[in-house]
Amino acid sequence: MIDAKFSWYGNFYGIAWRTHTGNPIAVPLFVKQDESQKIADIVKTWKPKDIHLTFIEKDDGNYAICIYQEADSGENIGLYRSGMSQTGTYGKIKQMIEKKSSMWNPLRAYIQIVYAADPVDSKTYQNMTDYIIIGRLEIISEAALKSKKFAIEKDAHTTLGGYDEEDTTDEN
Repeated sequence: MIDAKFSWYGNFYGIAWRTHTGNPIAVPLFVKQDESQKIADIVKTWKPKDIHLTFIEKDDGNYAICIYQEADSGENIGLYRSGMSQTGTYGKIKQMIEKKSSMWNPLRAYIQIVYAADPVDSKTYQNMTDYIIIGRLEIISEAALKSKKFAIEKDAHTTLGGYDEEDTTDEN
């Protein structure tokens, strides 16, 4: 993936969480319908086996989420959001991931792009994509960004300025 270049998109409201048959769904929430449609159209073309979802945990109790499709070359769009709390719903999702990944039935994780006219009111949510299964799910520490394995996540983290909590809102 040496030739791949990424444009990181971090201008979305936050992450909501859902579950489907006991498996987690990370839901990037967009409050601008045209942006949500643009990202949904891109994500719909991604090949599930090449989609990566990485949670980057920081020592201060926050985390970032990085979603992208692994590609060999070309211009790629990735989603990156930081400054969200590891407590609450994320903590429950993390436990689900850790518990299920050790069972015989393998964990399946999904993403779904959603437009939210009012992010506080889930009744206003409009699904822009169906559930899209992801090929690789990992929970890492911020220190792991030094590894070559996480070079793309490090690029997102560096490009969007790491953890700028002033520009973020919390998860639902």
